[in-house]
Amino acid sequence: MPVGAHGSVDGSRGWRTQLLVLDVAPQDGHDVLLVEERLGRQEARFDEVPMALVPAPGPGTGPLRDAVRTLAEQVAESLPGLPGGAATDLARRRAPQDQGRRDLVLPRAEGPDDLPNTLVKALHQLGSSYLAVQGPPGTGKTYTGARVIADLVAEGWRVGVVAQSHAVVENLLRCVAAAGVDPAAIGKQPSTEQVVAHGGPDPQAPWTWLRSDAAIAEFEDGDGGSGWVLGGTAWTFTNRNRLPDEPLDLLVVDEAGQFSLANTFAVAGAARRLLLLGDPQQLPQVSQGTHPEPVDHSALGWLMDGAATLPERYGYFLADTWRMHPALCAAVSRLSYDDRLRSAPAASRRSLSGVEPGVHGLLVEHGGNAVRSAAEAAVVADLVRDLVGRWWTDPGDADAPTGRPLRPEDVLVVAAYNAQVSAVNQALAEAGLHGVPVGTVDKFQGRQAAVAILTTAASSPVDVRRGMGFLLNRNRLNVAVSRGQWCSFVVRSTALTDYLPGRPAQLAELGAFIALSTAHVVHLGRSVVPVAF
Repeated sequence: MPVGAHGSVDGSRGWRTQLLVLDVAPQDGHDVLLVEERLGRQEARFDEVPMALVPAPGPGTGPLRDAVRTLAEQVAESLPGLPGGAATDLARRRAPQDQGRRDLVLPRAEGPDDLPNTLVKALHQLGSSYLAVQGPPGTGKTYTGARVIADLVAEGWRVGVVAQSHAVVENLLRCVAAAGVDPAAIGKQPSTEQVVAHGGPDPQAPWTWLRSDAAIAEFEDGDGGSGWVLGGTAWTFTNRNRLPDEPLDLLVVDEAGQFSLANTFAVAGAARRLLLLGDPQQLPQVSQGTHPEPVDHSALGWLMDGAATLPERYGYFLADTWRMHPALCAAVSRLSYDDRLRSAPAASRRSLSGVEPGVHGLLVEHGGNAVRSAAEAAVVADLVRDLVGRWWTDPGDADAPTGRPLRPEDVLVVAAYNAQVSAVNQALAEAGLHGVPVGTVDKFQGRQAAVAILTTAASSPVDVRRGMGFLLNRNRLNVAVSRGQWCSFVVRSTALTDYLPGRPAQLAELGAFIALSTAHVVHLGRSVVPVAF
């Protein structure tokens, strides 16, 4: 409890519901919450903190349930056959269908720069079906999706953008605006948090805020045949009051590796075509409903059915990353993409003096630690101190194309647990290193830095409270090490891998982690150079 704060003596503050969590930040081994409570009418101010915080009920799922029920009724009415459409094609893992209900012959891209044009051609040939695109880290998935949307809007298409969160939707909408779409042709309803917690949506956003169902309807009516883009969550695209009478020409599901299959079925009725953009090899759904097997998968996860990369018959795998140096890319490709991911030429033009590119292991001896290791935190601080000031060259940096000293903010630290985030922040502060981004892996998806550092904290398998499956999960490892442009470091205990898994899949995960963290072990000194292990 904050210094000077006190709780309700008689418990009268225990049942209040008008509370919003504005921020959660680690501090001294604890999670510190910043909360806002709204006073009722004519209610006096108070200084007692709540007795406890419990999660608020989620949004009502009625519209989503109704949409899925409508789909189920359509399927039942067509038995013993099955209706055509994106949802049923996806459910059957059927190849995308052309306008004649034949397997779509996918046009081939002549190179990475030709991919947006190729996707536009494929969508023109697509019937009432879906098209999938898997975009590993740094491959330009969002850029490509925005270019495709911009080209189609210019042709008069009505496009929807849906994702698991408002933040993901708005990120793609910003890229759509940057691709040249008029803000007046981009619309989105503000989220409740934007209205309540921030006093209203961002007035500088490059789109039109639609504050009511009537405003959405007016936006969709537009100028006759002009194209537009409407962004929202699954609730937007299952609310009949917010959709035009005719289905959209295209609904883009962004981060489809996180968007549930059940919600995909729900929103599919809003459009003639679905474009699934995402990567199931990165983090899974950040928030999950309770869906029975097998619809507990994400949309892309269901389609790929355990494969590391998207089968060619379903769409496109973006094979070129502009983020990672070839040495770093090779490790990530081997870990998560069946060696199909490769580095674009531009990524090899960067350099960091005295540091080899790739993934390096830094092994630390410590014991008895479960979620916080001061020893690893100290090593991370020493490593950052060693890196900062080295000459970093990135020809793509418009401000310093010939190079500059590496800054603290050029190093990103991923900790396995919030307690380790606190330990690393403390060690960095004591070392006088400020501005280094530190957080758990879910905070950094979509981010990049010259150097990424992963610290696992736990001393041994016996100490791991959430199980080794959490700590060695390939998706989490993939996101952590692929944040780096030049290199990534895995800081871990020497005894962390001293155990024998009981299942073949767990053995494969352990082997992958050992290979990743011991292929090139380094020591701290005047230069960070791989040494034999």
